[in-house]
Amino acid sequence: MNKKLIIVGAGVNRNSMTLAGIDALKNGEVVLYDRLIDKSLLEYASCECIDVGKHPYDKNCVRQKDINEIIREHLEKGRCVVRLKGGDSSVFARTAEEVETAKAVGADVEVIAGVTSASALSAKMKSALTDRRNIPGVVFITGHTKDGTLDDAYNWKALANLGLTIVVYMGVRNFGVIAAKLTENGMDAAVPVLIGENIGTEGERVMFTSLSEAERFITENSVKHPATIIIGEVVNHAG
Repeated sequence: MNKKLIIVGAGVNRNSMTLAGIDALKNGEVVLYDRLIDKSLLEYASCECIDVGKHPYDKNCVRQKDINEIIREHLEKGRCVVRLKGGDSSVFARTAEEVETAKAVGADVEVIAGVTSASALSAKMKSALTDRRNIPGVVFITGHTKDGTLDDAYNWKALANLGLTIVVYMGVRNFGVIAAKLTENGMDAAVPVLIGENIGTEGERVMFTSLSEAERFITENSVKHPATIIIGEVVNHAG
């Protein structure tokens, strides 16, 4: 096979992996996998599998530039590299940087979509992220920015008044700041919040709170990464 990078969204568990993703694992010549994947998926691979998982706020974990270099090294050897990422690779997964790495060495690129945790959480709750009647859209934001600050990360006034569902990824540690910014800029403090921890795994927890109570709730219930947080009236339809 010609040198190629296949970026695969592994979904939230084995059952949410696509058939295309499984085929990629079977045909890859080296697999680089994230911490959040269902490790049983590696059974489909018959090649070298390299753990490049990152851990939140761990300065000693594998850095993105190191991952890019590993990808480059294997591609330059003419290999088919499968980059296996938890959830969907298009959502806060550093995919653009890895695609650029592959293109820089003349490699082909394929991206296979996966099930992101927000969709999995919504499905579990028999709900939706939007409602054609009164919630016309959804916006994804991260609570873990590149420089570590959130003050100027978003147009908070616009975000607070869009009338859309807000999904927060990597937001456990900084959710107090997010909630404060939203309420300071006009969002009702009573807006419902849905928290999904380890969605799709044996350690899964689903919890309800409100915007004003969420920071205290997260602390008192020892909510840990990975957790997906949904803010908005759609939470009232969950059940």
